[in-house]
Amino acid sequence: MFSLSTDDKGNKLIITVKDYFDLQQAEQFYAELAKSVPKLKKGFIVLTDLSSLERMDISARLLIEKAMDLFNKNGVSRVIRIIPDQEKDIGLNIMSLFHYSSGIAIHTYKSYREAESILHK
Repeated sequence: MFSLSTDDKGNKLIITVKDYFDLQQAEQFYAELAKSVPKLKKGFIVLTDLSSLERMDISARLLIEKAMDLFNKNGVSRVIRIIPDQEKDIGLNIMSLFHYSSGIAIHTYKSYREAESILHK
């Protein structure tokens, strides 16, 4: 299960992923992103909250990688991730190295409270 929302100005995309994330959800997720992301302003921020994610199917990773590429193509400037589990963080950091452009600032926090200071700048 996931949810997507943007702020009123089109500067921030907030993604929340909960419970179990499989290939079917990843396909829906990418389809919704493909509609939403081009509407955002260049230099937008992505906040991804994975604090309630229990498990992601390996088959969903290809579409997550495509989502990262979509963000790059549409002008993402900063990525803020909430990942309380360091084991999950390692895999996503490796994916980020290969799929985000080198100029993208990537911040990882253990809670939303920690991320708030960056999010509201």
